Amino acid sequence: MPRSTTSRDVTLNCLSVLTGGLTAAALVGTGLMTGLAADSTAHKADLKAQSLAAAASARTLAMPARAPIPRPTRTVTTIRVVQAASGATGGTTSGAGSAGTPSRALAPAPAPAPVPVAAPAAPPAPSAAS
Repeated sequence: MPRSTTSRDVTLNCLSVLTGGLTAAALVGTGLMTGLAADSTAHKADLKAQSLAAAASARTLAMPARAPIPRPTRTVTTIRVVQAASGATGGTTSGAGSAGTPSRALAPAPAPAPVPVAAPAAPPAPSAAS
């Protein structure tokens, strides 16, 4: 039996409206469930952070603060000037000549120079304004 075009158009329009409604409902449901899951996750993370903070504060209250233990100290300052022995500065001996005598004369080691010490700074001169 042949169908009229009007009946066919109403059926197709109803089908597209139902399909669109179903798609919209699926999108809204997905968004709603995603929002609820995110809210639940944030709530659990907040509870965990509060629990960790409470545990940390209880742990710090239970343990007394450790004070440093004073240890005996001593500062020793020494200045030592070492001079090389006059025979150990590199003199060589000749194998054929006199045994045990250096082949060149050794110069005496120079005396160590004194270390300059900075003088304390003089106090500033009083100004005319004071």
